[in-house]
Amino acid sequence: MKKIIITLMLFVFATATMAQVQFGSITWNVNFPTNSNYLTKTSYSGGRIEYRHYLKSKNMSAGLSFDWSTYEQYISRQTFQKPDGSAAVTGDFVAQAYQVPLMATFHYYFKAGKKVEPYVGIGLGAQYLEQSLYYNVYVSEDNNWGFAARPELGALIYPGDHRGWGLLVGAYYGYGSNKTDLIDKSSFTNFGLNIGVVFGQ
Repeated sequence: MKKIIITLMLFVFATATMAQVQFGSITWNVNFPTNSNYLTKTSYSGGRIEYRHYLKSKNMSAGLSFDWSTYEQYISRQTFQKPDGSAAVTGDFVAQAYQVPLMATFHYYFKAGKKVEPYVGIGLGAQYLEQSLYYNVYVSEDNNWGFAARPELGALIYPGDHRGWGLLVGAYYGYGSNKTDLIDKSSFTNFGLNIGVVFGQ
């Protein structure tokens, strides 16, 4: 996975710096799970690599994004029961989830060309999710793909006179249709914040 992330970073940087109508970004993502009854701890282990290409009107862009987030939490002694009631496990647990959304994106910029460009956007695509429960020497896992959607808002900030680089700050809500039999959930959702750098415009 690290090799894939590094390759994507190099591709986005090289592509974005070759033209004046596109840019790339790399951000640090902080995620807060919102619909899990076993994962409630904030994840600080997340990031995003993104490419955006301006359309004919420079107040709109289309692009691609690749995110990743890791969640981990200790759960004190309790009982987890399978949804069909066929089995139950009681004990201390360590819960983990690894989230990877891959999305096509569209953004609208309210003050295109200014030093501060507020924007709203939407991402649609697929999400890979690994969910694991560790107890004693055993582990229960559920890994699958699902549909993903991400409305977001934020701003591009260009502190200098040139727009070769800048800052990105944003907030978003992520929805994934990933199901899991571990805790009888039909989706995985989270609220997130991201901050990083943009380059190549």
